[in-house]
Amino acid sequence: MISYRDLLKDRKIFYYIERADYFLKNMGYTYHGIKHVVWVASRARMILDRLNYPEREVELAGIAGLLHDIGNIVSRHDHAQAGALLAYQLLKDKNLLTEEDLTDLMYAIGNHESATGVPVTPIAAAVVIADKSHVSRNRVRKDSNIKEDIHDRVNFSIFYSDIEVNPDKKTIKLVLKMDTSISDILEFFSIFKERMEMCRRASRVLDCKFRIKINRKDL
Repeated sequence: MISYRDLLKDRKIFYYIERADYFLKNMGYTYHGIKHVVWVASRARMILDRLNYPEREVELAGIAGLLHDIGNIVSRHDHAQAGALLAYQLLKDKNLLTEEDLTDLMYAIGNHESATGVPVTPIAAAVVIADKSHVSRNRVRKDSNIKEDIHDRVNFSIFYSDIEVNPDKKTIKLVLKMDTSISDILEFFSIFKERMEMCRRASRVLDCKFRIKINRKDL
């Protein structure tokens, strides 16, 4: 079974990820490059591994996490669906995955966006939770104006973010540390409410409850 780390060695895949981020940068979006997709891939993989899912699904979650944003080389609009088709073509040519693997990957990538996604498989659910949980000042561009852009301001206020999975209590928890002198919890939920709700739905697919902790306080 190949892993997302194997795919990082592929120059074409690496280029697609970085090129997608180049277009997003010029559109004014936060960072979506290699560091972001590796973060998502590793956390998606970790979620299923901690919940004792089969190795196949664990590795496919990592691959879907790595490739989930490549559709931005086509358009920001419907980039999830475009990315699913691109990923299929890129991976099918390698002859390393079965058709079942490929269709599971397409579904996970094609359903990671909060506006259109319906994550009903463990792989898709893990990718959603990992992607929507990656809030970090490291994703804010250097030329951003955090005073005027609420999305960048909230991201910049987060100096630590990670996901904790407790298989015994069946909880998946987003843990954040926030500088409340830059932004506050109300602003966080004003822009991330829809994404956190999607994480809650995705967690139910994994038979877990989704929780959030900000500055050591469970919400």
